[in-house]
Amino acid sequence: MQGPSSPRRQTVTHLQAARILLDPQELHFFEPFLARETTITQAAALLGCKPNSLLVRVRRWLACGLLEVARELPRRGRALKLYRSSADVYFVPLSGSPLGDHGVWAKSRAALLRQGLRYSLTQDSMLRGHRIYRDEYGVVNHALALSAEADHDPLGPAAPAVFTASHDAVFLDFEDAKRLQRELDALLRRSKTLGGSQRYLLWLNLVPLPIQAAPTDWGEAE
Repeated sequence: MQGPSSPRRQTVTHLQAARILLDPQELHFFEPFLARETTITQAAALLGCKPNSLLVRVRRWLACGLLEVARELPRRGRALKLYRSSADVYFVPLSGSPLGDHGVWAKSRAALLRQGLRYSLTQDSMLRGHRIYRDEYGVVNHALALSAEADHDPLGPAAPAVFTASHDAVFLDFEDAKRLQRELDALLRRSKTLGGSQRYLLWLNLVPLPIQAAPTDWGEAE
């Protein structure tokens, strides 16, 4: 039995509710209401969106039981409603979940990543195209470029703060992989406490691959 100060926990069985909680974009808009009371206007200001557009989502969350009216504040005319999530902790079981496959979640994140990359390209006036070449080590490179002679330097002081690197042939012992996992977790937690004016996607991945795993073309991930 939970005490009066214990967090309210809920196992999610509603199909639409599960989709909302496991969709990163949808969850972003739901966050201001999770375990907190807030008005639509306050939440919209925090999210940087219009109250009317957020109201559409609020109605959907109310309908599937994720949100409730916590209380109403009397005022002249219509009372002011404060909304809050129906639970403080949600548990979405993998079995029977429409997004139980982690790959579906990753696909949603990948779509957000592509959106961010397109946006970042509009912020960098120096970019001119792509440069594909073999370097002095015999490795084929594909890089954003200023010209046929020069790659773009994403770490330059005037370039947008964008980092999208990966390597699918990193070999680690289990202890080293766990150490790296903890370092990535600490990095993510630290970044979430900084605050600032620009919203960023920070997507860190570390997964073991089966021996037969082959590189997946970007288009195949669609």
